[in-house]
Amino acid sequence: MPDIKVTPLGAGQDVGRSCILVSIGGKNIMLDCGMHMGYNDDRRFPDFSYVTQNGRLTEFLDCVIISHFHLDHCGALPYMSEMVGYDGPIYMTHPTKAICPILLEDFRKITVDKKGETNFFTSQMIKDCMKKVVPLNLHQTVQVDEELEIKAYYAGHVLGAAMFQIKVGSESVVYTGDYNMTPDRHLGAAWIDKCRPDILISESTYATTIRDSKRCRERDFLKKVHETVERGGKVIKAQSLLQALHHLDQSEDPQDLRTKKHV
Repeated sequence: MPDIKVTPLGAGQDVGRSCILVSIGGKNIMLDCGMHMGYNDDRRFPDFSYVTQNGRLTEFLDCVIISHFHLDHCGALPYMSEMVGYDGPIYMTHPTKAICPILLEDFRKITVDKKGETNFFTSQMIKDCMKKVVPLNLHQTVQVDEELEIKAYYAGHVLGAAMFQIKVGSESVVYTGDYNMTPDRHLGAAWIDKCRPDILISESTYATTIRDSKRCRERDFLKKVHETVERGGKVIKAQSLLQALHHLDQSEDPQDLRTKKHV
């Protein structure tokens, strides 16, 4: 049996602060580096002290991989790299690299400028952190070093979200991050090559939840839009909601046509 060790540094038994340390073939890989939005103290960050009690993380980690730009998966990244200390490569897709610093800066403004909290990263730390990012494309195999290679696959969760396969020699791990198997109006379903990893680490937040069909969800949403505009309210349109409303715009149903006049 391969000697692979998986240690959750966050999100082991709750939602938020996603951060998993994987030791495989003598390599240490950090999968995601998120923040817990429910805490205002050190508990908001993963437990980096497990990696090392003193000193920087660089000598203990071979690379860091970020699955997507949501803060529960990337929110602790500047804290980890600039305040705890990490100078190695940070891998993420091009869209994630583009959006991630925007969300980090927005949250920093709320936390520091508005709430006045301390022990938090600065705008310059976000910029310095992003300089360490190595962007990659989906289905691109990246050779981190002579033994360690990673490959990104489409996760279908948000723009740029990726699942990752990590290989060291004959040993391999697949990490899904958040993924979606039901295509909608702007994102497709997750896809990965046929493979047999030694370990699969999967997102499971809604693993036991049975969701309504996309058609039912869209119908309920459009009903709420209709009720809102009928009483003089306002509707803000974004992403898939905009596309659902565009689909509504093509409808010939009389009730739908009444809604169109107010949106």
